[in-house]
Amino acid sequence: MPDRAECEAVVRQLWPFIDGVVSETQREFIVDHLEQCEPCNSHFDFARAFLEAVHEARPHFHVGQGLNERVMAALAGAGYRA
Repeated sequence: MPDRAECEAVVRQLWPFIDGVVSETQREFIVDHLEQCEPCNSHFDFARAFLEAVHEARPHFHVGQGLNERVMAALAGAGYRA
C-alpha cells in the first residue's frame, strides 16, 4: 500500500483528474495509484458518484443562447476567465 503522502497527493488531484486537466504523467501516476490503493479508490468512486448524482438531479430544459451569453458576460465582468 502506498504511503500517506502519496495518498494525500492523489486525493488532492482527484477533481482535476476527473475533469481531465492533469498532465499525462500525473494521470498515469493517479491511475497506477488507484489500482493499488482501495482507500483512495473509494474517494474516486465517491467523486464519480457525486458527479453522476448532480447530473441526474439537474433540471432538463433547454436554455437559449441569449441567457448563456448574458451569464458568461456577467461572469467575465466579475473577473472569471474560462
